[in-house]
Amino acid sequence: MKKLILLLFIPILSFSQTYKDVMSIKSVDTYKKVVIENGYEYGGIDGDWIRYGFDVTRDSTNTIISAKIITAYNTKDNRWSFQIPMHYPGFFSAKEETENASKYYSITKEIKANCKYYKILNYKEDDYVSYSCSESSYKGKIGFVISEGFGIIRHFPND
Repeated sequence: MKKLILLLFIPILSFSQTYKDVMSIKSVDTYKKVVIENGYEYGGIDGDWIRYGFDVTRDSTNTIISAKIITAYNTKDNRWSFQIPMHYPGFFSAKEETENASKYYSITKEIKANCKYYKILNYKEDDYVSYSCSESSYKGKIGFVISEGFGIIRHFPND
């Protein structure tokens, strides 16, 4: 799955998600509000997952073939994630940081400052540092990790 997602990203532009936006997500409706207001395009439904992309490219059948950022919301258990490319091949070096990387760092810095550390949570072989956020409109934990060149911010519903 991660290898498929890697093919979907060509990082150049930034997105405008904020800590406040992330904390406001409490339902599929507020998730859609956040992504639509921030310029994401509907990407379809894959099982229980509703997908949106930022700065997408579509083929002749109107199918998304690439996106600079991908986000998804699971309607079955109300979890969501934003996957943000952190680097792109550099002109003078092997890798250069994307503009999106600074947004990832900004959001995670605010999570660390405003939320209480919970514990490390493992999801699909990645360890996420997770926090309990009283400002979050949704029950559960917010976790984040950088994995395979992507900064991932994910909601973990309460069990």
